[in-house]
Amino acid sequence: MKEAIRKTLLDYPVFTVRDLASLLNKKREYAYLQAYRWKKEKLIHEIEKGKYTSAEDPFLIASWVIWPSYVSGWAALHYYHLTEQLPFTIQIITTRRRNKKTVNYGSAKLEFTTVKSSFFCGFKKVVYQQHEIFIAEKEKALIDALGMKRMSLAEGIEIIKNNNRKINLKKLFSYAAMVRGLTKKLKEGIS
Repeated sequence: MKEAIRKTLLDYPVFTVRDLASLLNKKREYAYLQAYRWKKEKLIHEIEKGKYTSAEDPFLIASWVIWPSYVSGWAALHYYHLTEQLPFTIQIITTRRRNKKTVNYGSAKLEFTTVKSSFFCGFKKVVYQQHEIFIAEKEKALIDALGMKRMSLAEGIEIIKNNNRKINLKKLFSYAAMVRGLTKKLKEGIS
């Protein structure tokens, strides 16, 4: 019985104690105890209090820790092969406020940035390791990194110039218009 439930949980990149209690058809206290036992046996991993995963890859779980959210910045740019830089921090964009702005998971730091709903756009669902994740489009990942000062303007311009066939400039500038003064700086740097 419990083995079947554990296998069912493999379908969830991230699950909560509430999810586990529902699957076990037990109270939350029992689900916490079961999660503790599986964690001790290293069958599951705790991301933060009440949230667990069986996945080892922080990139896989990043957009599932809080809802709604998507992966952006350097991690997204690395996913699209626009940079060879290996990010240790995975930037996660969300509209929900969190008390904890960062979570360490494995060798990565998950960094949560809260934005207004009008800035929460330019992302899509992709399949990664047989699971759906949410990730910024290439152009939006660049603008998120630049607009939130996770990347210098020089680094952004270099990525654009090195990948000019992979980046849609019209889309890039439409996202840049959301950040005051960024469109002008990008146009000057690219030309």
